[in-house]
Amino acid sequence: MDTLAARKLSKSGAMKVLNVALAAAESLNCAVSVAVVDDGGHLIAFGRSDRAELYSVAISQAKARSAALTRFPSGKKSPTGNERDDHHAIAITLAAGAGSFVTIPGGFPLMSQGECVGAVAVSGAGHKDVEIAQRAAAALDN
Repeated sequence: MDTLAARKLSKSGAMKVLNVALAAAESLNCAVSVAVVDDGGHLIAFGRSDRAELYSVAISQAKARSAALTRFPSGKKSPTGNERDDHHAIAITLAAGAGSFVTIPGGFPLMSQGECVGAVAVSGAGHKDVEIAQRAAAALDN
């Protein structure tokens, strides 16, 4: 056969991840934006806390897209685990195009049976973005 079956993130799965992220943010008293994308980086679900800053909308979507396309958490660490220096991180972001890729922590791939089906990302809570996004990513298939 010349084709492969692929797992896809459903709307209900995306909404589950989104709701876990928003609940986690609320429990930490954080106002955030949360983006859930498919494996190609296309938005499936989005939510924003009442007090979330407007800039967090675009940042959460870029983090999610980055995590989905690399199949690796967003941030300055490369898939090999090496820390990227600032120059390298900026170069990657610029080469990918504005808004397409960011090296800011807070985006995590969504895995199902070892396969990346999308990503979730959080923006607006500073260093807590990572914790909230990790909790949301862990909710898939649970």
